[in-house]
Amino acid sequence: MADEKGHEQSSHGTGSAASERREPVPRRTRASFLVRHVLPSDEHYFVGRIFDLSIVEMHFEPYEDLARHEDCKYVYEVNCEVSSLVRRVESLNLVGGLLWPKPLPRDFKSFPISRYEWLTVSADVFLMRYVSVVDCTMLLVNSVFELGLDAKQCSISNLRKKGVPPNVVQILQEMLDDQGDLRKERNARFHHGVERGYTDDDQTFRTTALMEHRWGGVTGEDRFGRKLNLERAFKEGLVEMQREFNRVTRRLIRQLDRLYDELASVFEERFVPRIRDSTHGLRVSRQ
Repeated sequence: MADEKGHEQSSHGTGSAASERREPVPRRTRASFLVRHVLPSDEHYFVGRIFDLSIVEMHFEPYEDLARHEDCKYVYEVNCEVSSLVRRVESLNLVGGLLWPKPLPRDFKSFPISRYEWLTVSADVFLMRYVSVVDCTMLLVNSVFELGLDAKQCSISNLRKKGVPPNVVQILQEMLDDQGDLRKERNARFHHGVERGYTDDDQTFRTTALMEHRWGGVTGEDRFGRKLNLERAFKEGLVEMQREFNRVTRRLIRQLDRLYDELASVFEERFVPRIRDSTHGLRVSRQ
């Protein structure tokens, strides 16, 4: 293998001995992009209701004045967690932008990172933000039910002990179970330095993508004797993550809608009596 400036590089595809050692050529995976799933982050009634009520914050300064009114304080605290959750869900669309790049970069020599590094960064952002959505939902449940748990104590077990209804706990548990291997990968990736692969010859892809980035191009063969095709390898890695992204985010939105359905009624049961007894003159009726 040689780069475009003539630097000699070792290659799986040189010599008869190498040919004899080659593994059977696997069927190449899909390289044409899937249809992208764009996540709705704030379309549920409950989210809109909280956002509408949160305007009350504009009538008080400092926070201590707001906190004297139980209805306003409750709305403020729930809105903080709803807003955090909505932002976190919306941030998954940032991951979608990385996995469905438009236009697809062509010149990776002048690009800040290599094709392989693009996939690595995309996986990092995806795993961190997707896994943390469940953590944000538990903080929201803690706020709506006014449990008073510290953020570090907001686990499904502690929410259950505090009396959160089984139907709400079940939704949280389903969300956590769905994360399964991705949560394990997130932990191994961020705490133990374990990396995922993106193609059937990941070492060659990683090395040649770095050479392309530094020197502008490479020629040669992969370990299966196939002519190097970095653009296809890049697309194959993107499509595998696209498939994973679409699958888990579609299910995530359905689960969030079910959770919001449950939390909406709980919120109203707690909020309505307080607004009726309010003395601040900012009474807002239920729409």
